[in-house]
Amino acid sequence: MANLIFCVVFMLITYTVTLYMYKKRYGNIYSRQNVLLVITYLMIGITIGILYRIYAYDIFRSFKALTVISVSLIIAGIDYREKIIPNEAVVFILSVACIFILINVFTNTIEALAIFIDSAVAMLIGSGLFAISKAISKNGVGMGDIKLVGALGFYLRTYTLMGVLIVSLVSIALYGLFKVFTKKATTKDEIPFAPFIAFGVTACMLLGF
Repeated sequence: MANLIFCVVFMLITYTVTLYMYKKRYGNIYSRQNVLLVITYLMIGITIGILYRIYAYDIFRSFKALTVISVSLIIAGIDYREKIIPNEAVVFILSVACIFILINVFTNTIEALAIFIDSAVAMLIGSGLFAISKAISKNGVGMGDIKLVGALGFYLRTYTLMGVLIVSLVSIALYGLFKVFTKKATTKDEIPFAPFIAFGVTACMLLGF
């Protein structure tokens, strides 16, 4: 019960922060968007609270999951509107990841080095794959995407990052095909990637990765 309350309160705080940031950047948001936002955040908090109870995860694990979900959702909203990924968000993800690694140094010294190496490898794999994609596709991948995936790799580590990327890439491919087939877009249209990353992160966290 405590974990469920914690998750709901966390997402309500995240909702307040998100609302403040969006109003500061874009002015007032529509009431319909506001309602959708609070419902989405509450549902994520409730679902994480229930599922992580079933998985027998502690509050610390819930905090890590909700933090990365929250930041990903905020980035998704900004990228959808502005086609940019704020550097501040990337720095925040890396900073929180570093704090967690330092906590591991003091609480789980034996595995701390292995966790750090895994995080560093995931960061290199994620950013490296997207850097190659940028070189091949030219305009298909932006520097913001490269930095975001690299930061998420450092935060999530290799196994979870792979899950996030698979879900994200499959979902963006399906979305792109749907837009093309319904003639609402062409293959040359730019699609912001952060919303699909946020979907991948949320899906993997709900599955307990």
